[in-house]
Amino acid sequence: MILEKKQQKDLVTFSPNNCNKNSSKIRTVKEAIKLPSKSLSDFFRQYGRDWVIGYVSAWIIDLNDDSNVKTKMTDAQMEFTATRIVDLYRLKVTDLTLFFRSVKEGKYGEYYENLSREKIMGWLSKYFDERCEYAQMMSQSSHEKFSISKDKVHPDILLNFKKLDAEIKLKPYKRDLDNPNTLGKRTRRNVMKKEGEITMDLKKIIQLKTSIELRNYLVNFNSFTDGFDEKTYTLVELVLDERGRKELNNNG
Repeated sequence: MILEKKQQKDLVTFSPNNCNKNSSKIRTVKEAIKLPSKSLSDFFRQYGRDWVIGYVSAWIIDLNDDSNVKTKMTDAQMEFTATRIVDLYRLKVTDLTLFFRSVKEGKYGEYYENLSREKIMGWLSKYFDERCEYAQMMSQSSHEKFSISKDKVHPDILLNFKKLDAEIKLKPYKRDLDNPNTLGKRTRRNVMKKEGEITMDLKKIIQLKTSIELRNYLVNFNSFTDGFDEKTYTLVELVLDERGRKELNNNG
């Protein structure tokens, strides 16, 4: 009962209508990234994947109802589109607010005839291109302060990944020829061997992880978790965004 009340409260607090009413400070992608906000990963951890898909569907329904087009999306099409968004993109509520408002304002072009999954995913890809540019610049600023030859990766960061490994209980690592992101058992052991002595670039360490591991990291570690590291979290989102865009481009 308590969980249901919390879910209902968040549905009202973070509804498209309420977010749009309070979106005056979200004018650019940079502001969407920097402003404090709940993320889909936070909701995923609290309520599960189905709830998050339903929440993203609410934004698509709002856009569908607001659109003056001849052919609107069906319920099944909207749910499928929401599922693809949840699976491919790491979004904050501020991202959803800015993106869907930009679509309504015609930033990505007019759409008189119809609204479709292909159009929404295409627009979102453009939004993420811009988002990744800003995220890259922000991480680059921090990255320039990190010396591969002098600095060490903070042990708390590696501890987070070790906790993650214990929680998801992955099978012993063997190189999977069909999955180039999978590490060999020896390579993985060498990377994680000495917490205080690893001198690899942080982003390179993250890139060595599989997408499954990184998604589980986002689900299990957020701003309310002990040992949360904002820099690591941002870079994990960035790496997953890059992989998601490559997958989208390869599929389409």
